[in-house]
Amino acid sequence: MMSSLHRGDSLRTSMIVLIVLAGAQRMVGLVRNVVFCDMLESEQLGRWSLSFNFLLLAAPLVVFGIPGSFGRYVEKYRQQGQLRAFMRRTVTVSGALTLITAIALIAFPQPIAWLLFGDPQQWHLVWWLAGTLSAVLMFNVVVELLTAMRLIRIVSLLQMVSSFGFAIIGVAMLYFTAMGEQAVIISYGVGSLIAAIVGALVLARFWRGLPKHERQLGQRDLWAQLMPFATWMWISNFIGNMFEAADQFMLKHFSNVDPVTADSMVGQYYSSRVVPLLLVSLAFMLGGSLLPHLIKDWEAGRRELVHQRLNQAVKLLSVTFTFGAAMVLLAAPLVFTWALRGKYDAGLAVLPGTLVYCLWYSMGAIANKYLLCAENTRIGSVAFGAGLVSNVALNFLLAPILGLVGVVIATAVANAIMLLLIYYLGWINGMRWDRGLIFTSLLPLALCLGGWQALAVAILACFVAYREGWLLDNSEQTQLTDGIQSMIQRGRTALGMSLPAST
Repeated sequence: MMSSLHRGDSLRTSMIVLIVLAGAQRMVGLVRNVVFCDMLESEQLGRWSLSFNFLLLAAPLVVFGIPGSFGRYVEKYRQQGQLRAFMRRTVTVSGALTLITAIALIAFPQPIAWLLFGDPQQWHLVWWLAGTLSAVLMFNVVVELLTAMRLIRIVSLLQMVSSFGFAIIGVAMLYFTAMGEQAVIISYGVGSLIAAIVGALVLARFWRGLPKHERQLGQRDLWAQLMPFATWMWISNFIGNMFEAADQFMLKHFSNVDPVTADSMVGQYYSSRVVPLLLVSLAFMLGGSLLPHLIKDWEAGRRELVHQRLNQAVKLLSVTFTFGAAMVLLAAPLVFTWALRGKYDAGLAVLPGTLVYCLWYSMGAIANKYLLCAENTRIGSVAFGAGLVSNVALNFLLAPILGLVGVVIATAVANAIMLLLIYYLGWINGMRWDRGLIFTSLLPLALCLGGWQALAVAILACFVAYREGWLLDNSEQTQLTDGIQSMIQRGRTALGMSLPAST
């Protein structure tokens, strides 16, 4: 009999566990980032933001996208009885590439410091980044493997361990030392390392349960199949991460101000993205958990189910995130004025814009899963590439003139272009989007009206869309109603309130 560890979690279980634990993790992250904003000066916060962007870019880049391919191929090699060889070889290569990168960062810190911070005197930060990057890469490999195995409960717990470790260690170091942004970099690495070690212990148990004798897997056969997909995942991740980070680097290097002022502007921008980026990270977690189930349906030939699940995921994400973002706008003045004592008023001013484009980016991340199922990652990279080019070009024009506001406008337009291209490229490759997608894609624009106005518009629009069938079709409405009734009945049963059977 297959153990629960090898069987994996069902999609429903995955989503419930993910929502509960991710919600708790996001609350921890929100409090942590607010505390960081309060305890750091804006220029220190800016340097941490640039450091985090480097980690975001470098993590998939240095390992050539190999861990990013786990979600596509772990199930395939497990069914073929070759998973042990697949894991051993891919993890070994990823570890070797990580070691080479860490040595290079330690050996050449000043050129990297100039590239990241525009100041070679910040070379000491690069040494700390070398160790943190190694820990982050180890954590990423473990999480990607466990996610591909559909062990979402364990992945969610590891994310929680990492988030708690980062928060507790980071706040303690900022309180008891004067290390500033260095303390945040170190604590991020330590939190990732602790979670990676815990996850590695789980993988060791999984490893012992694999068959000792597997079908032979040739080196050439493995890498010939894996590397084309991994390479395009590598390119796609690089373009996507550059797309996400380019605005801050453009603000740093092209705002026509001195380095300290530029760091301060980046810090203000970071404060406006604290909550929006939490939404983005939640969307990526949802997408990562959804992908193995989509792959399973795809390999089984259930293409219609793939279309249905993706349409539902994108639409429901847009609606729920828009309502959540409206609540954020209502609470934001209290946080920025009271908790942060007005230090980041410029960040508060551009918060609606950052929420809008982060919601579009989140929707694009989910919609792009169709191209991963179809193994057309190189086509998906076209959308992010077009968004990146638009982002850089518009930031180059607007950042020197409008400063932070120009950066937000440029990034929002670039995200809209990216989202439209992902829809179009999915459609020409066989994805059938429904009409509700147009409505849900425009819904985040209501956030530009302000908190209460956005909430009212979203409620009214969703009511009309539900009645007219734009948001959910008849089958989806039936599924939603049945699901709610089932949840109510289970709740009544748990409380001993179930209705007596009729006689």
